[in-house]
Amino acid sequence: MWAEIAQTAGKAIVTAVFIIIVSEIAKRSTMLAALLVALPLATMMTVAMTYYSTRDAALATRFATSTAYLILPGLVFFVSLPLAQRMGVPFWGALGVATGLTLVAYAGWIALFHRLGIEL
Repeated sequence: MWAEIAQTAGKAIVTAVFIIIVSEIAKRSTMLAALLVALPLATMMTVAMTYYSTRDAALATRFATSTAYLILPGLVFFVSLPLAQRMGVPFWGALGVATGLTLVAYAGWIALFHRLGIEL
């Protein structure tokens, strides 16, 4: 039990450190920070950690496949945020709008896949 708690805490620390590092890099180079975030590093690490902790390659692969299916609705955020700002919406409002639209896109996308019989 303690080993699982330590492993989970370790994952949380690694994730937090990654986000902190990328946010610091973004202050100096938005392109480099964007590249680090755009790379599927989080997905790669999650797939690896899923396999490491379960030894279930099929589960890790299903996770990677589900993540791939969900890339398209995630792009709604990256289109709607700058669009809202160009329309004069203040940053926090634009972030809220972009987040809301992204959640709606995810819900619609998942419903469509469910309707088509595709399990995510």
